[in-house]
Parts: sequence; C-alpha cells; structure tokens
Amino acid sequence: MPTLTAQELEQLAVAIFRAMGSDQTEAQIVGRHLVEANLAGHDSHGVLRIPQYVKAIRDGRIRINSHVQVVRESAAGVVLDGQLAFGQVIAVEAMRLAIEKACTSAVCAVSVFNSNHVGRLAAHTLLAAESGMIGLLTVNAGGGGQLVAPFGGVAGRLATNPISIAVPSPDGSPPLVLDIATSVAPEGKLRAYRQRGERVPDGWIIDHAGRLSNDPKDFYGPPAGALLPLGGSAGHKGYGLALMFDILAGGLSGAGCSRPNPQPTGDGLFLMAIDVRQFSPIEEFRTRVAELVEHTKSSPPAPGFQEVMVPGEYEFRQEQKRRREGIVVEETTWAEIQAIAKELGVA
Repeated sequence: MPTLTAQELEQLAVAIFRAMGSDQTEAQIVGRHLVEANLAGHDSHGVLRIPQYVKAIRDGRIRINSHVQVVRESAAGVVLDGQLAFGQVIAVEAMRLAIEKACTSAVCAVSVFNSNHVGRLAAHTLLAAESGMIGLLTVNAGGGGQLVAPFGGVAGRLATNPISIAVPSPDGSPPLVLDIATSVAPEGKLRAYRQRGERVPDGWIIDHAGRLSNDPKDFYGPPAGALLPLGGSAGHKGYGLALMFDILAGGLSGAGCSRPNPQPTGDGLFLMAIDVRQFSPIEEFRTRVAELVEHTKSSPPAPGFQEVMVPGEYEFRQEQKRRREGIVVEETTWAEIQAIAKELGVA
C-alpha cells in the first residue's frame, strides 16, 4: 500500500477532477476535502471516493461547475437548490450563506435539496466554528440509501443520516466537533473493510435474515443485509435520531424522506449557523467550553483506556500524525485511482 504526502495526494485528486472538466476552484475544494478526510483518519470519506465521483460525473449525477440557487429566502432562513453540484461545493456555499445571515439575524437555518455526497460533515460545520459560530449540519439521502435497519427490524429502511456540530474552541485547543452517523458506522467504513479483506467489528451489520455478522459480504449481498442503528442494545436511540434527521434534511427541503421505491434524486441537507456573539461574549463562551472540556477529561480513565477524549480530538491527533508520516492508501483504492489517472492522462 503506497504512502503519500497530503500535498501529493491533493495534487493528484485536483488533477483528476480538472481532467474531468472541473474548474480550478471546484477541483481544489473537492480534492482538498477528500485528503483532509484522510488526514483526519476517516479514510471512508477520503480519496476512496474518487472513483465514485468520477463515475457520477460520467453518469450525469454530478453536474460539474454548478452552484447553489436560492429558491426561497427570509432574514433567518433559506431554501437552496443544489443543482446536483458536488456536495462539498454545495455545503461550503450553503454554510457560508448561513454564516453571513447569522451575523445579522443571530441564527440562520438553510435547507438544501438536489445535493450530492457532501463528504465529511465536520469540514463544513468547522467553517462556522472558525467564524465564532456554532455550526450544525445533518444530511439524508433524499429517500435513497436505505442501508440501515430500523430498531427491531431486519431490512434497510433508513439512510445513515449523519450529523455534525462544531463550536468555537478556546484558542490553541483542538477543534471541538462532533461528526457521527446515526448508524453504528457509515457505509464507507464497511467499504474500506471489504477492500482490505478484513472482518468488521461486532454489532455493526446483520445479514438478510437479521443474523449478526462480521463479514462485509453479508451486508453487500446478494441478498443484501443492513447496518444497525447507533446504540447497540439501545439502538432505539440511533433509530429515533435517524428518523428525525430524515425529516429535517429531507422533509423540510423537499428532497424527500425514506419511502418505498424512491426515484433517484439528490440528498437533502439541513444547516444552521448560530452567532455566539449575539448570545454571549465570545471569550466568556470559549472559557465555559474550556472548563467543560477540562472537567470532562479529568475523569479517571476506565480499564482499557489511557485517557478521556472529547469529540474532534482523535481527528486532530490523526491529522498531526499523518501530516508527519504520510497517508497510506488502500491497494484497491490506489489501483482504481491509477487506472482513472492513466485513462485521463494524469501523471
């Protein structure tokens, strides 16, 4: 498995999307986003997605060089048509608009339909946190992607419906950001396990008959199995969150919620930007966050743990490590990327 620097991998990703017709700005947004996901330790949302995106462009499901269009707008709310652009481009444009409006309205909510895969959600909520705001983003699959079984069920009925929340952190501290699927794991992580020929952890998937399995082949089928909702024996909690986020992202935007025989459509997004300064002096807020983090991390570690970590800390450390040591790319992913690059004439 090759090891590349972040710069090398980003240059290659950008070159591939440029060769597919993306302008420089779009190619850089998407390429950098993918590599930053790898840096954060989330290879499931990294360059593994390049072949998927190239195919989507060729199939007309991603419309390159497209941008969001405003459908409805008020002082504190916007509905956007993503025009089936790259999801990363859509999410960046939507969050920047939310931040801009929240500067005057304190809070802005943005609803988006016709989006493609937005990648790692945390990258977009961190845009708000870096502006002194709280950022929130949840996504559904517009009625598709029904890979997750409801609690007590066997067949997939919901998408992984992830959520991210980022808050302004104390100066010099790692970003405090939550980014989770409402299933036990996102499908991309299963894809990474399958490509490595490894078994998945206990409690992630069931086969088509509802039996627990560690073999990713039992998930992909045929016949297809399903992901389990977040929470294990308390999976009703992840299931409940998935249902509500489906409504926020799909029902509100018009992208649509999970339903029988959904027509191919884009994802739905729901974003919020909350301007901390209009609720509390920003430094006082940062101090309260710092006290919370310090108090939480002061808990003695449980057996098998060396320390208590807070959301975003693992990714921050992974990024530092991978910037030093490079990013290892799975052999299957690298072979697919090489084949695409050769076909497009990219060195």
